[in-house]
Amino acid sequence: MNPALIVFKKELTEMLRDKRVRSTAFFGPIFLIFVLMTIFSSVIGGLTDRAKDPTSLKVTAVGKPLVEVLKKAGFGVTEAPNEAAAAALVQAGTVRVGAVPVKGDPAVLSVRILFDDAEQLSQIGKSQLSVMFEGINGVALKAYLKREKVPDATVQPIKITEKNVGQPKKGGADLIVGLLPYLIVIWAFYGGMSIASDLVAGEKEKATLETLLISPVGRTQIVLGKLLALGTVCFLSSFSSLIGLAIFALIKPAGSSKIFEGGLGVTPMAAIVTAIVVLPLVGFFASLLITLSTIAKSTREAQTYLGLASFVVVMPAMFSQFLGLTEYANAKWVNLVPVLGTASNIRLALIGKSDATSVLLCVFSSLVLAAIMMTVTVRLFRREAVLGRS
Repeated sequence: MNPALIVFKKELTEMLRDKRVRSTAFFGPIFLIFVLMTIFSSVIGGLTDRAKDPTSLKVTAVGKPLVEVLKKAGFGVTEAPNEAAAAALVQAGTVRVGAVPVKGDPAVLSVRILFDDAEQLSQIGKSQLSVMFEGINGVALKAYLKREKVPDATVQPIKITEKNVGQPKKGGADLIVGLLPYLIVIWAFYGGMSIASDLVAGEKEKATLETLLISPVGRTQIVLGKLLALGTVCFLSSFSSLIGLAIFALIKPAGSSKIFEGGLGVTPMAAIVTAIVVLPLVGFFASLLITLSTIAKSTREAQTYLGLASFVVVMPAMFSQFLGLTEYANAKWVNLVPVLGTASNIRLALIGKSDATSVLLCVFSSLVLAAIMMTVTVRLFRREAVLGRS
């Protein structure tokens, strides 16, 4: 058997026996996505129910005419003596929105809607009141046109219809598309980070690295074996998020139907594309982690370096959550940006819009980085000064 494979088997076996690796790299992603999806399903379900049910909205109003109109519409109304009192109730959060009469044309009831722009439920309430008042205006207008025998086209010369010309949606819901690429990418790094400090720096402290270095196995084979083992853990950790999502979808907690209305998004093709773009990134991450562990003189020093490096991974990964809201969502140069390109291709795979050119650019960029970092790692392992404890 190839010496590198012997080292790989040894290191991987030790990693899988380590409770920290099992809890952080494998169970951590599953637990995190399960908790996040549970929280989001509860929040989204509550907001959706409030948006559909106007009677759940607390409203304040000034004057009997407005109070009667709102009560007739089914709102829970708290009457206020004046606009200042109504505004105070909205600001305090006692009610979500207010309606007060203002001076204007005596022939109509002029209304001012009070809301708090910092509160999402208040914004929802403002929209509900606006729709209700517009509906009342529409009913009155139709009655007038019918009474005067005036065609609708007289006051509505433009009739608007809508047609979706996009391809049928094949992918997952917006929440999954935004969250899953981020989790897959960061766990490809954090999964290996849990054990990386022990791979070289930890062995320096325990004085076990010298024993390994004087063995018949060459140093290049040793570092390649460690890279393969750590890369395997990183890859499995990144895909643990998919396992957590699958478990959540199977259990179907209360309110989760809102999240999966657009589908799960993890099709066989999406899984294949994800694996293709993640593999070279894992090679880069594993090389980076071992390099930092090799440079460090102790486990604590290695953990400091790894913590600083994690910010380099997290920042572009975080931006990937908002990439779909920008004009750069389909830009080709995004695929050349480390981490961001991988997350972008995972997002496109989840919505069923994978592009071969984008995937190739992403893989090429990650492979170049992985090759450079692997070369650095191998050269460091050949330097006695770096491998020493002093």
